[in-house]
Amino acid sequence: MANFDNIVNTSDNFKGYTGNPPTTEAEYNALDCWVDSSLAPSWSSVSTSIALENVRVTRKAKYDLLNQDEMRYDDLVNNTTTWRDGIAAIKAAHPKP
Repeated sequence: MANFDNIVNTSDNFKGYTGNPPTTEAEYNALDCWVDSSLAPSWSSVSTSIALENVRVTRKAKYDLLNQDEMRYDDLVNNTTTWRDGIAAIKAAHPKP
């Protein structure tokens, strides 16, 4: 799953940190991991990005378990919606925040 480092380590402003990544806003605000702290993203932005990445990774893993090409072909031949239903079920089980 996505982690703090992958989300924030996208600019030259991130200088790194030691210890565990923050899991709360207070921990995030206590970090000294920015070259210029005025350019640091907000905790809200970081936590939302982490949550979205976690959903993306989880959905991708579930999608990869489906034989989507065969499902689409079978739906075309049999006039069914198995593939669409499978994708919808994954999206419903793992909604975006």
